Amino acid sequence: MVGVAASGDETAGRRGLDALLAEHAPRVRALRDALVAELGAGRVGDGTEYDDVWMLRFVLSNADDAEALSRARQTVEWRESKAEMLASARRGERLPRFARIETYVVSDYHGRTKEGAPLYVIRAGLTNTVAMMDANPEDVVVDFLLYRKEIGHLMCDEITRRTRTLTKLVTVNDLNHVSLLNGTDRRFTAILGKVSKMSEIYYPQLLDRAVLINVPYVFGAIWSLVKLALSSRTRAKVAVCGAADARTADVAKCPFAKHLALDTVPSFIGGACRCKGGCVGGCPNEQTKPVGAIGSGGACDGMTLATVPARDKVEARVDVDEGDVVFFAVRSLEGGVNASAVLRERGGVRGGETVVETFKQKAGMDAKEDAIVASKRGTLVFVFSNEHSWYNEKRIAYKFELREKERRAPA
Repeated sequence: MVGVAASGDETAGRRGLDALLAEHAPRVRALRDALVAELGAGRVGDGTEYDDVWMLRFVLSNADDAEALSRARQTVEWRESKAEMLASARRGERLPRFARIETYVVSDYHGRTKEGAPLYVIRAGLTNTVAMMDANPEDVVVDFLLYRKEIGHLMCDEITRRTRTLTKLVTVNDLNHVSLLNGTDRRFTAILGKVSKMSEIYYPQLLDRAVLINVPYVFGAIWSLVKLALSSRTRAKVAVCGAADARTADVAKCPFAKHLALDTVPSFIGGACRCKGGCVGGCPNEQTKPVGAIGSGGACDGMTLATVPARDKVEARVDVDEGDVVFFAVRSLEGGVNASAVLRERGGVRGGETVVETFKQKAGMDAKEDAIVASKRGTLVFVFSNEHSWYNEKRIAYKFELREKERRAPA
């Protein structure tokens, strides 16, 4: 992936694994011998996960042998202290302790480059970092981010050994809908900085490029806050991919896009992939508002909370196939809002078949509850409108439950 690599990359243009192992054999051997002497042959070396391929990444990232040894030793000790968590990553498990984080984070591995490297896609504008930090202790958030790093490490290590090509992951951060209000929680920014520095130690040669796409006009202010928390190596790998909206502009104009297998890339960043329920984090590809906080008690328990600004509306989406049933409930917490729903073609942004006629929901009323049976494949779009109010924003709570139609395989 010569074109993907950041300037100054130690492996730019040279990703052949066997050639790299041969070129750096003396340093890899010295590192292995030093680790065996310190930690014992049973913990590192051939027959363990800490073999020459693993050590090569430390040698490539640390020109000084003493630093390579120090960081490799720290990594072995850290991995042993987190053995249970890392074993869960190998088994592909979703850990219950991270469930309250995943409620608010819209990011995951999805898609690949043309060379087969994995993509980690982040929808920063939809991620609710304030609610996430309010609901989770710092140490759990740190572990969650490192857990996601481990998944990427496992993917890249498997591809590297199978293809004999040193493989690194690419992160694509979609900044559509990012604002100064929802994108700069100071607690989370501090954690990003901490994890960035930990990743340099524990996951050397893992990040190839961090690409920022759909950059908003407020990017300069946000970046000035975030970049100070990142390590210098991570900052050097950040690439800004234009200010155009990939949903309406030609994503191929982005210099980086030529390296992506666009058929595997989500549609909200210009790819061709559409997954039922959304490609990333269970969030529909067309969603434009941050995922809401979830009520924790009383009449709104388990419902998503959202604010509808004056003279504006909020939309929520659910992808469906023909025959699927969506149960919904809507409650107004302040004032009155108009609510309705249409069924659009999957990926459509306008129009659609009206499936719920407009109704008025006022504070103090019982929640409006009903069910919709999808007449065809598409996206149910629920619209909560406060366009009639010139000055007052309204707060609402809503909940959707999708029950898929049972589909039997043909005899």
